[in-house]
Amino acid sequence: MADGTNKSTTRRNVIREKCPDQYEEMWRQFRASGALRSMGLAALFCLIALSIVTLRDSVVPYRPGQYASSDIHGRVKFVLNDPQRLNEAKRQARESQPRIYMKDGDFFGDTEKNLLALPDWLAGKTIDQIDANLAGALELDGNAGILTEFSSLASNDQERAIYTRQVQEYIADLRKKELWVVSKDDYLEEQTVISRRNFIIAPISEHNKELLIPAIDAQDAKSKAIRQDMYAGFKASARVFTGLKPNRIAAYTFHTLRPFYKYNTELTTAAQNAAETNVPQSQAVRTFERNQVIVPKGLVKEVDWLILKAEKEQFTTDLKRAALKGKLGLATTIILMTVVLSWYVSRYQPHIMQNSLRVIALGTLLVSMLFIAQLAAVGNSPIYYFGVAPTILVAMILAIAYDQRFAIGIASMHGMIVTTALEQGIGFFLILWVGILTCCFLIGEIRTRIKLIMVGGATAAAMVLGTIAAGAISLDPREYILRSCIYSAAAGISVGFVVLGILPIIEKMFRITTGMTLLELADLSRPLLRRLALEAPGTDHHSQQVARLAETACDAIGGNSLLCRVASYYHDIGKINKPEYFIENQSDGNNRHYHLTASMSYHIIIGHVKDGIALAREYKLPPVILPFIQQHHGTTLIEYFFDKAKKQQIKSNPDAPAISEEQFRYGGPKPRTREVAILMLADAAESATRAEREPSSTRITQLIHDLATNRLEDGQFDECGLTLQELRIIQASLVKTLTGIYHGRIAYPSNARSAQAAATPEKDQNPGSGAISA
Repeated sequence: MADGTNKSTTRRNVIREKCPDQYEEMWRQFRASGALRSMGLAALFCLIALSIVTLRDSVVPYRPGQYASSDIHGRVKFVLNDPQRLNEAKRQARESQPRIYMKDGDFFGDTEKNLLALPDWLAGKTIDQIDANLAGALELDGNAGILTEFSSLASNDQERAIYTRQVQEYIADLRKKELWVVSKDDYLEEQTVISRRNFIIAPISEHNKELLIPAIDAQDAKSKAIRQDMYAGFKASARVFTGLKPNRIAAYTFHTLRPFYKYNTELTTAAQNAAETNVPQSQAVRTFERNQVIVPKGLVKEVDWLILKAEKEQFTTDLKRAALKGKLGLATTIILMTVVLSWYVSRYQPHIMQNSLRVIALGTLLVSMLFIAQLAAVGNSPIYYFGVAPTILVAMILAIAYDQRFAIGIASMHGMIVTTALEQGIGFFLILWVGILTCCFLIGEIRTRIKLIMVGGATAAAMVLGTIAAGAISLDPREYILRSCIYSAAAGISVGFVVLGILPIIEKMFRITTGMTLLELADLSRPLLRRLALEAPGTDHHSQQVARLAETACDAIGGNSLLCRVASYYHDIGKINKPEYFIENQSDGNNRHYHLTASMSYHIIIGHVKDGIALAREYKLPPVILPFIQQHHGTTLIEYFFDKAKKQQIKSNPDAPAISEEQFRYGGPKPRTREVAILMLADAAESATRAEREPSSTRITQLIHDLATNRLEDGQFDECGLTLQELRIIQASLVKTLTGIYHGRIAYPSNARSAQAAATPEKDQNPGSGAISA
């Protein structure tokens, strides 16, 4: 029994060795295709995107200035630490602090001394001899009677004693008046300084000095009333004097009045600072109950945004385990979007999934733009600028790097994720989608720098219309819609400028070549093309003619004509290393291949492809040019040297095995794009037509048809996707262009002899020289 079991086990092992496990083979092929690596990167993208989107817990769906169509109620009880409220409390405490005034000299004492010295100042003087200021203060007005009274005081001791007693009583009565005089120059908070004699008066109050203090020379009714009351008080106190002196003494006191209480800035500021410091932090705390209206219907203010933010943070905290439900739904959404994104990429750009660097570049772009949009939503920055611009940037970059359909699909899905992360509605996505469609449809081929700015402007205009429509649906106020339009327009225009600045980085990151770079490469003064013109002038002329043919033919079938033209300039740069071995560069009539074996000539001819690739990499040509250099001959047969090899074999060793065509074919690969196939035909057509002695329209037509038919039958177009209809269009274009180049001319009599000589073939001319030019 044991022997039977062992034999069965051995038999199964032998079968497994001869027939490998089907699942193991599938797994091996799966790993070799790079799909496993791409799935890992997709999973990493999903994790990063999910970690970014979880920041939506801090996102407030409303922005300051936005319109709340109904009252917003609090879902939980929460506390708001309102810094604005604390600042307002500090401001009120500062303003309620009484101002501090300090006594500035003794006005009444100085006035008493001046009044006692007044008789001596006026004694024995006429009105004309008195100082003008003193005369004005006493209001003499030409009245000399007052001078007589004061002069008598100076000479009569008894009257002088009475006058002294009257002055003392007068000053004592003034000191009892509740008058407070403050300098306006030191009190700039209430009034504007009018003149130097701008004194301010207010009643004295020991408990409250925060009364409005008007200027003496102000014209308002309150100031006039105070002046009148003050002057009347001076007159009432001056009744102790006799004769003409009461009115003059009152006038003198009024006119010489000066501030005797001065506002102390330092002490007042210190007191205000202390009052502000003593405001408790609890003043900033606001408590909101559940179901309380926290933001009323209408415009959302800055403080309302803070309230909504605090309410959401408390609501998220109170959810606890229930929050896992929302997070699970969010994670499921991101996973689904990642799966759809991966499928879309593999469906429409499968070569991305086969290249890790491209997958990383695409994932980095999407994640970084999502992160920027999410950061903008966490704060209260303009949502229609920082939330919109990143997705538009994604759309524009992908449209440049790949194609319009791919860019629209990926950017639309990115817009969905952004809309979810920012907790926005359909109106926000509408604005994004309008911008995505506009920039993707208009971007096309970039040949000028202004193209990006124009696309950005058009995208801005489209998003402005979308913003107006979304705002109207949401019943937002006009001011908010206008501000949102400005932000969305700025987003579109700024993206155009940003892409213009980072275009070289985009080209390197996604390994693409834009029209602007191709136009730069088409400059014939570039080092490699200058070297081609100097070292292989015949090849240079041939390349320029081929470029003209290829560009026209590519335009005819709707291909990338610019790429085809520029690549034609560089397709034969490998001939620089051995230019004299190619017929177009042999100006002395000495063909170097006459003295070489067919095999040696073959290796020299096909060597220009390998040399061209090496030179392209040395001069750092874009990767998009390399296939044209490598594939423009495909695997075609070099017929001239193949025939020469057969003839040489017949002469030297007729019994040897026949030479195979595979020994004299180019190494390939065959053309893999329509543009390379067009270059192959244009290259062969230009060489063959130039070898014709009289290239008429009929002969050119037949020649092009034969060349195209031979390459079609040879299978050179099997991998490029070229259709028969396109092939006929290409033939017609080549015939038209070549006929224009080699059109017939009238032979002038003076040139008849030279024309006849040119038509006579040289004796040593190789009839197959046209083939050597390949």
